[in-house]
Amino acid sequence: MSTRQHAAGRPSHSTAGFVLTIIAIAAAMAASTVSSPFYPQIQGALGLGVVEITVVFAVYPAGLLVTLLVVGSLSDHLGRRAVTSVGLLMLAVSLGLFGWGDSLGALLSARILQGIATALVMSTVSTHMAELAPPALAGRVALANSAGPAAGLAVGALFGGVMLDLASHARTLTFGVVVVVIVIIAALSRLLPETTARMRGLVPSLIPRLRVPHEAAAALLRVTPAIIASWGTGGLFISLGALIARDVFGTQNHTLQGATVGTLAASAMVATIIFWRWSSRALLAIGALALVVGTLTSVAAVLTASTMLYFAMIIVIGVGFGISYAGALRLVLPLVAREDRAGLFSVIYVIAYLSFSVPAVIAGSLISVFGLAPVLIGYGVLVSAAALAALLAQLSGAGRAQGDPEPSRVVS
Repeated sequence: MSTRQHAAGRPSHSTAGFVLTIIAIAAAMAASTVSSPFYPQIQGALGLGVVEITVVFAVYPAGLLVTLLVVGSLSDHLGRRAVTSVGLLMLAVSLGLFGWGDSLGALLSARILQGIATALVMSTVSTHMAELAPPALAGRVALANSAGPAAGLAVGALFGGVMLDLASHARTLTFGVVVVVIVIIAALSRLLPETTARMRGLVPSLIPRLRVPHEAAAALLRVTPAIIASWGTGGLFISLGALIARDVFGTQNHTLQGATVGTLAASAMVATIIFWRWSSRALLAIGALALVVGTLTSVAAVLTASTMLYFAMIIVIGVGFGISYAGALRLVLPLVAREDRAGLFSVIYVIAYLSFSVPAVIAGSLISVFGLAPVLIGYGVLVSAAALAALLAQLSGAGRAQGDPEPSRVVS
C-alpha cells in the first residue's frame, strides 16, 4: 500500500519553474566557490596553517554528506518547496557567518551549516527540476544537473576573485551580495508548483540509509571511477587552486587565482553543452581521457612552473570533469522511476562529495610535510589512475548502458 496521504497527481510542469531550479542549483554551487579566492587572505589574516584552512574547506562536504544520509528524502515528506526555501535561507545564514566571521570557529560553523544547507537544496531541487520539466525539456534534466552546477562553480570563483581585486572591504561586500541573491531565490521558490504528495513516515525516514534501485545498481558501479576522478579533481582546484596559483606560479592577482576554479568549471559547462548529444559511453570515455591527459600534463606544468601550460590543462581537465559527470548521469538517471530519483541523487552526491573532500583534506595535511609541488604530483597521479580505470571500462565495452537512451528519452 502506498504511504502517501493522497494519490500523487500528474506533476505540474512549468518552464519558468524548471529554469528557476537550474538557477537555484547554480547559485548554491556559486556559494560554495565564492570563498575559494579568499582562502589565502583568510589564512594570513587569522594566522592559519594549510591544514587548518583545508579543514575549513572540508567540513563543508562533511556536513553535506551527513545531511544527505539523514534527510536526503525529507522533501518527500515535507514537500519540495518547503525544503528548498528552508535550505536556501540556511545557506544565506551560513554565507553571512563566513563573510563576517573573524575566527576559526566561526568559519568552521559557517561551512558546516553551508554543507547542511547545500545538501537540502541540491537533493531537493534536482528532483524538483525533473518533475517540473515540461515534456519538451525532459531530455535536458541530466544536462541541467551537469551544466548548472558547473556554471555556478565558475561564476562564484570568478566573482570572488574580481571583488578581491576591485572592491574595498571585498569579503563583506562579496558575501553580502551573494546572501541577497540567495534570499531572493528562496522567496521565488515558494511560488513554484508543488509536485509531490506528502508521505507518512517522516521520523523513520531520518534513519541513515543509502539505497540504489536495483535497476540502476550495476550502471552506477560502472561509472563510479569516473565520478571519483572528476570530483576528486574539482576538490583539488576548489580547495587549493588559489594557493597553487600564488605559491607555484607566483600570481598575486586574485582574479587570476579565482580563474583557476572558474576556468575549470566554465570549460566543464561548455563541454557538457557541446557534447551533450553524444552517447553516455562516449561522454565517459572522452571525459576520462581528458582527465588523464590534462592531469598528467598539469603535473608537468607544475614541475616547469609554466603558467600558460597549466591554464591550458585546466581547460582540458574541465572538459573531462564536465562530460564525465554528465555521462554518468546520462547513464543512470533513465534507469529509475520518478519516485526513486531523490534517493539515487543522494547516493550520487555521496560518492561525488567523498571524492571531492577526502583527497583534498589528505593533500592539505601532506603539504606541510612534503611541500606543495610533490603533493600535487601525487594527487595528479592518483586522479589519473581513477580516470584511466574509467576509460578502460568504456573501451572494453563494460560501460555500455542498457539501451543507452538518447537525451530526449530520459525519464521525467
